[in-house]
Amino acid sequence: MKQLIEINTDSALVLSRHIYSQAIEANNQAIAWEVMTDQGRIYYKLGYPDSSKLILEKVLDYSQSTGDRILSIKAHTELAKTQQKSYDFTSAVANLVQAEKLLTDSDSFDLRFFILNNLGIVHRKMKDYDNALRYFGILERNYFFQLTPEQRFFLAMNIGNVYGSLQEYTKAEEFYQKAYHELQGTDQLDNLVTITYNLGTLYYLQNRLAKAEEYILKSLTDGEKMGDPIKIERCYRVLGAINYDRGDYLNAEKYYFKSLSIAKEANNPNSILGNYRNLFFNNLMIAEETGSRERVSKGLDYFRKWDALNDSLYQVATTEKVLELEKQYETEKKNNQISLLEKENLIKEDELKIQRAQRNSLIFIASFILVILGIFVYFYYYYRRINRLLQAQSKHIFQQQIQIKQQNEQLQKSINTQNKLFSIIAHDLRSPLVSISNFSKLINFYLRDGDFKAVNDMARQMDRKNDYVLELTDNLLSWAKSQSNSLNPFWEKVSLNEIMDECFHLYEPVAADKEITLICNEQEDSVVWADRNMVKTICRNLINNAIKFTPRFGRVDVWFEVRGPVVWVFVRDTGTGMSEEQVNTLFDPDARHIQYGTEGEKSTGLGLSVCKEFVEKVGGQIRVESEPEVGSTFCFTVQLFNSSLHILSKKKREEAEAPSPSLN
Repeated sequence: MKQLIEINTDSALVLSRHIYSQAIEANNQAIAWEVMTDQGRIYYKLGYPDSSKLILEKVLDYSQSTGDRILSIKAHTELAKTQQKSYDFTSAVANLVQAEKLLTDSDSFDLRFFILNNLGIVHRKMKDYDNALRYFGILERNYFFQLTPEQRFFLAMNIGNVYGSLQEYTKAEEFYQKAYHELQGTDQLDNLVTITYNLGTLYYLQNRLAKAEEYILKSLTDGEKMGDPIKIERCYRVLGAINYDRGDYLNAEKYYFKSLSIAKEANNPNSILGNYRNLFFNNLMIAEETGSRERVSKGLDYFRKWDALNDSLYQVATTEKVLELEKQYETEKKNNQISLLEKENLIKEDELKIQRAQRNSLIFIASFILVILGIFVYFYYYYRRINRLLQAQSKHIFQQQIQIKQQNEQLQKSINTQNKLFSIIAHDLRSPLVSISNFSKLINFYLRDGDFKAVNDMARQMDRKNDYVLELTDNLLSWAKSQSNSLNPFWEKVSLNEIMDECFHLYEPVAADKEITLICNEQEDSVVWADRNMVKTICRNLINNAIKFTPRFGRVDVWFEVRGPVVWVFVRDTGTGMSEEQVNTLFDPDARHIQYGTEGEKSTGLGLSVCKEFVEKVGGQIRVESEPEVGSTFCFTVQLFNSSLHILSKKKREEAEAPSPSLN
C-alpha cells in the first residue's frame, strides 16, 4: 500500500476503500483502522489536508480509547507529517513527542529512528538548532551501531544541514563528507544527487568555486541518470551562479538558459522566477562589460517577466490562503455540528442502556427458571445417554483397532518401499552423478591440454550417464507411485499405432546411434481399453531395454496381434539374451540384478518391475522368452476395446466411486 500511495494515489484510494469495506463486513476493526490511517496519508497527497487531519484525529481518538499503542504511534506520526508539510511545526513536534513517549524497547528500531530523526528535522525548520542537534545526538550517541548505512547517511546529512544553517561550514562539510562516504559503492542515485548537491552549494557559500563546480557536476550527472527534472534544473542554476561569481557571464548565461528551459517544461514557477532574476543580473553585468545596449534591453525584459510572474505568484498564494481559511471555517463549522450530534447520540444511548437493563432483568429471571427445569430434565436423560455413549465407544475402539492394524501393514509396506528407494538412490543414482562430476573435471583438464578427441569421448560418456539417470529417475517415480497404492489406471480408448509412433520417435535416434535396425511391422491399428500413459511407459521400457542389450548392427522388431478379447504386444531383439535363472528373477524388484548393455549402459532392472506393475494394473500379463547370445522376446497383453462392454463398465465404476448423498 505504501508503494502504491507513492506511485498512484488515486488507485491507492480506491484500493483502500475496498479493503476498508471488506474489513467492516468481516468485523475486523484492526485492519479497518489501519486502512483509515493510510487514507489520511492519501487525502493529504491528493490535496485535502483538512480531510486528512479529520481522519487521522479519528484514528487517534479510537486508538487512545481502545489502548492500541501501536496504532496511536502511527496516528501521531502521520499527523506530524501532514502538520510539518503545512508548516505547523509546533503541532508536529507535539505529536512526535507523544509518539516517542509511547515507544517501548520491543518496538522496531526503524520506528524509533523515524520519530527522533523527524524531531530533529522539525526543530531545524523551526530554527531551534540546539534541540535539533540534541535529537540527532541521541541517535548518534546511543544507537549508532544499530543504524543501517542509509540511516547513517540521513543522520550525517541532517546534522550537516543544521551546521550549514548555523553557517558553521567546516562542521557542515565534515558531516556532509561522512554522509557522502556512506553512499560509496551503493546505487542510491537519489541520495547521491542530494548529498553532492549539498556539498556543492556548501562550497559555493564558502566561495570555493572549483570544489563547488566539481560536486554540482557530479550531482548533475547522477540527476540526468535518474531523469529528475527538478534536481537537474537546480544543478544548472547553481552552475550558472558559480560562473557568474567567476565573471564568466557567457557560460553563466548558458547554464541559466538550460535551467530556465527545464523549469518551464516542469512547470515550476518558483524556479522560473529565480532564473528570470539571474538572467536579469547576468545581462546587466554583460552590458557593463561590453557597453551593449541590447544586453540592457534583454536584462530589462527578464526583469519585466520576473515582476509579472512574481505578482502572479503572489496573487495565487493570496487566493490559496483565502481558500484555506474558508475550508478551515467550514471544517470548524462541521466539527461543531458533529459535536452536537455526538451529544444527542450519548443521550439516546443512555436511554437505550436503561431499557436494556430492564429487559435483561426479565430475561435473567426467565432464564433462571428454565435452568432449574433443565437440570431436572438433564439428570433424567443423563444415565440413558451414558449407556449409549459407552456402547458407541466400545464399538469405536474396536473399529480403531482394525484401522490401526491396517495402517501398520500399510506403514510397513511404505517403509519397505522407502528403504528400496534409498538403496537405489544411494548406489545406482549417486554413482552416475559422481561419474558426471568427474567427467566434467576431466573435460576441463583435456580442454586445457587441447585433447579434443578425449573431450568428445568424455561428452559421449556423460550423455550416456545422463540418459541412465533420467531413465532411472522416471522408473523410480513410476515404481514408487505404484507401490503407494495411489496410482489407479485412467481407462480410455488407446490406439496402439499412436503409442508405437511416439515410442519410435523417441528411440529411433538412440537406435541409429548404435546402428541398430528398429522395425515396427505395418499392420492395421488396434484400439485397446487401458491407461494410455501406463501402456506407453511399458512399451518405452521394453524398447529401451531391447536397444540397450542389442549390439551394433543388431535388430529390434515390434508388433502386436489380436487374439480373441486381448491384444498381444511383442518386442523382440537380437541381443545378448538371458539365462533361465535371470529370467526367473527378472520381474522381482527385491532381487538386485544390475547388468550392463552392449556399450556399457547400466541397468538396474527396475524398469521391468514397473512394466509388470503397470501390466497388472491394466488387467494383463507379461511374459519373456530368451536364449543367451540369441536374443529375447518380451510380450504383454491388453484388453481389446469393446464399446458395449467397456463404456458401460466405466459408467458403473464412476457411479460406484461417486460419494453418496448426505442424510443431514
